[in-house]
Amino acid sequence: MMSTTPQLRRPGVLIAAGAAVALTLAACSGGADPGGDGGTTPVTIWHGFTEADGDVVAQLAEDFNASQDDYEVTIEVNPWNVITDKLLPAISAGNGPDLVVQPADAGEGYVNQGVFVPMDDFYADPENETDTYYPHVVDYATFDGTHYAVPMAYGPFSVWYNTEMFAAAGITEENFPTTWEEWIAVAEQLTVDSNGDGTPEIYGLALPDADGTFLPSFVQAGGGSVYTDGEVTLDTPQNVETLQWWQDAYEGGWGPTNVTLPEAVDLFKAGKAAMTVIGPWIITGAESVGLDIDVFEMPAGPDGIVTQAAANYWWLTSQADDGATAGAEAFLRYYNSHDAQVLWAEQSFYPPNRTDIAADAIADTPFVGTMIAHTENAYIRLYGIPGGLTDVNAELSALNTTVSQGGDVAVATTETAATITEILSRFE
Repeated sequence: MMSTTPQLRRPGVLIAAGAAVALTLAACSGGADPGGDGGTTPVTIWHGFTEADGDVVAQLAEDFNASQDDYEVTIEVNPWNVITDKLLPAISAGNGPDLVVQPADAGEGYVNQGVFVPMDDFYADPENETDTYYPHVVDYATFDGTHYAVPMAYGPFSVWYNTEMFAAAGITEENFPTTWEEWIAVAEQLTVDSNGDGTPEIYGLALPDADGTFLPSFVQAGGGSVYTDGEVTLDTPQNVETLQWWQDAYEGGWGPTNVTLPEAVDLFKAGKAAMTVIGPWIITGAESVGLDIDVFEMPAGPDGIVTQAAANYWWLTSQADDGATAGAEAFLRYYNSHDAQVLWAEQSFYPPNRTDIAADAIADTPFVGTMIAHTENAYIRLYGIPGGLTDVNAELSALNTTVSQGGDVAVATTETAATITEILSRFE
């Protein structure tokens, strides 16, 4: 799908905007008192987490504040769209955050505008133990060889299953599917159509076919890509072969059609599907309806295991002066420390950001222990597309519908590639 070492794109319009914004930010950057008077230096953080993940961030900030006397972290929680609307004007006015949570693709745009600043010094300090971070996760926030962010939450999409249905079918850990062929065979085995009317009461697997959520991952697992190194690479014989395989597989009747990702997950939560693919937040969703679930890794396609990740990062803003920068780095060192990441994993249900935390370290949260191994094969979906992601997603959704509901896959793939190329040309 994508190279795991992204390169920074610098369209001319963004360069000009970035230069202007950077001058404004430099003029407005007041930040915190670096503590020269012996006081505590404040560090302001913005994020949009409101569930268990937000609670544990708040706890870690409180614990960090109690662990030392030099810095005081204050967190402001806003909806993600509010952060998007407020961030640039707030930084320009000097009343924004010193640290903010954003995904990698959004972060790169702010880097181009001079809003987010390099963090190479943080990575260069061995005390921060950044050598324990997953390299491909770090790469997503490394542009032109410069580090701009620190991993915050990286959640792989995995296959979640109804334990009662698996037990009734005699499917155990020893015979979990590990390939697409085995996965579809299990899905067909678990499908229940009691009255034979062609509409199952229970589907073996609920995947979203009304949107293109997993299409880029499936294409990559088939050995291809949607977009690589600035070019649309969707319309290749290899990709057509992969998508044709999925169209043929859908003929087994194991899954619903014309459903979105939320609808597929709702079928699973309602006991109308034995499996679905989603991130770790399904744990709390299943608990809320009393559903017993467990998890295994996405089965491999012809070219290996590929799944997508929900990923967020800590970004240091140009508002932070020397004191706030030092405080932000101290907090990030604490946040990604071994013990703090164990707590993060146990309470947020995201796998830890460190490679040196084994499953037995979070034995009280076995789902997360299992998902640790899934992080290596989890990638940010469609990373690197320069713009028009909403329109690109709409085109991939239409293609995915052709795959699941019938139609000429080769023709649809060629037409989709041409349309996506035209969309992306607007951002050159």
